[in-house]
Amino acid sequence: MGKIISFIGSVCYFIHASTVAQVGIIDTNPDVTKYRVSLEPNIADHSIQGNVIIDFQIDVHTSQVIFDAGGLHVTRIKGDSFERYKQKDQKVIINLKEREVNHVSLQLFYNGVPTRGVSFPEDGGAYTTFFTSEWMVCNTNPADRAKFELSLSIPDSNRCIASGELQKKVTDGNKVTYHWSQDNETPTYVYGFVIGYFHEFKQQYQGISLNYYSQQHQAAELEKIFRNTPDMIRFFEEKSGVAYIQDSYSQILIGNNYQEMAGFSMLKSTYGELVLKDSTEMNLISHELAHQWWGNMITCENWNNFWLNEGFATFMSAAYNESRFGAEKYKADIDAYRNVYAKIKDRGSDKSLIFEDWSHPSSDDRNLVYFKGAYALHMLRVHLGDDLFWGGIKYYSKMYFGKSVTTRQFQKAMEESTSQSLEEFFNHWIYME
Repeated sequence: MGKIISFIGSVCYFIHASTVAQVGIIDTNPDVTKYRVSLEPNIADHSIQGNVIIDFQIDVHTSQVIFDAGGLHVTRIKGDSFERYKQKDQKVIINLKEREVNHVSLQLFYNGVPTRGVSFPEDGGAYTTFFTSEWMVCNTNPADRAKFELSLSIPDSNRCIASGELQKKVTDGNKVTYHWSQDNETPTYVYGFVIGYFHEFKQQYQGISLNYYSQQHQAAELEKIFRNTPDMIRFFEEKSGVAYIQDSYSQILIGNNYQEMAGFSMLKSTYGELVLKDSTEMNLISHELAHQWWGNMITCENWNNFWLNEGFATFMSAAYNESRFGAEKYKADIDAYRNVYAKIKDRGSDKSLIFEDWSHPSSDDRNLVYFKGAYALHMLRVHLGDDLFWGGIKYYSKMYFGKSVTTRQFQKAMEESTSQSLEEFFNHWIYME
């Protein structure tokens, strides 16, 4: 039986398995088991330098492996299996020596001045957003889940929040190094950190440390802004059938972005004022928290199925509002989602929620993923009724928690749970067939 060994353009070359050892295999999607990152951002000049140890599993006959490096400059690579490397098109291409084991560990040293992926606000500090390969070399495929350790050295006038659990802080002169560790495996796009000076408010819920941070808001205001967080966790645990997986959850008001990360979320610095004026303005808090289940731990297998992350989190924020504020609030959210979708449809820009290519999504494409996706879940709820729908969501969430998933797998899980064929529904709302 033949085996693909390399790709050049759109041409595939095949060779019989018996000759693989002589020719070698190029692996563009290694199975990473753990990243160990040491990083030192320079807040003054917006640069970073660091290194990452990448542990991964790979076929013993593989002669070349490729990782995403964004705009980073790789200066050196170490490892028993390392032979040589080159950088091209935001990738680092590494040639490996012959070996007899499928476990490989490489240490890559790098530096850079990120133009995305790391933001440096004017009022100081730094925070990461989505493009993880701009501050650590990694595999950005959302289906590749790995454990994560981060050692972050920063000025002692600042503090750090990051993915995982804080293990220790080590002070050396005017610098302090924070050591974070995350034992549950997640995709790399939810690794992150925040650096800055913050006011804080802390509370406990069911053994989970809840931490709220802001540069503008004092502790009393932070308590008001995030006071529904324990109830949100309870709601999402109930609907998913899965307990929140980490010992802490942090929410930080900073910068100009909204971003879920493993174990924490960032919200725009001005968002707190909105909540203080209207205590029902919970959608973004609940949306980012919902990602701790649908997105971070139940992850779309590829970006073409991105609606399984964002459509779910958008719908779940409305579902939480229904639980907390009543049916009228839920109806208002769903009407808003439907209106966004209707305008896209009227423009003739409606598409299947399974995208052929997500590399350059338009504004309409993004809105479809969020709002058509959420509205389709609402219509599935209407189609099935509450008992079957929520039973199916729980069945699906428990089945794929800690895994990557496709839309077909979601459909199959809902069909298995409800003992109904949903082909016609999915053809109309999801696949547009």
